[in-house]
Amino acid sequence: MLNEQDILPELKQYQKVQQDYLSGKAAAEEEWPRLPENKDAPKKPSFCILGMLIHSILFVSIELSSLFRIKSFVVFFTKLRIATDKYSFEPVSCGYNYAYTKLGLVLLSQNDISGAINCLDASWRVHPCAHNTSYGLKRALVSKLKGYPEAQIVVDQYLSISKQFVYWPDKWAEKILRS
Repeated sequence: MLNEQDILPELKQYQKVQQDYLSGKAAAEEEWPRLPENKDAPKKPSFCILGMLIHSILFVSIELSSLFRIKSFVVFFTKLRIATDKYSFEPVSCGYNYAYTKLGLVLLSQNDISGAINCLDASWRVHPCAHNTSYGLKRALVSKLKGYPEAQIVVDQYLSISKQFVYWPDKWAEKILRS
């Protein structure tokens, strides 16, 4: 499981690449910083292809189960998504955050507060990727849990990390997280 000491250096490196790109620096002009390597990435391309197929099916299954409010299916499919995360093109990243957020929301709706807190704690422990550094970490679960005193430590930790994932001018991240 990743922790802040793993994530923050990767995040700084990722944001440096984004900043250089946005400022118009060309790779030929000077040495561009490299994106951090996802140490959890599968070594074989066939795993990535298998993962794309599996996770596409699981994503649709999770969304349909959510739409029809079949909570037991949502739990089953999200746990399967988490268990097969190692086959992702970018494991322990935005898809992982998404799955744990969905699972935590269902557990919270079933009054499993400790399970939802555990999901929130696991969901921020991800590698930076193009999605979570552009759009941020999912906010639905943290928004629901911030009203529970027993979740306060994990909520504060999630908010602290999520503010570092996305650079929004004029404190947009803080405004979004308050809503």
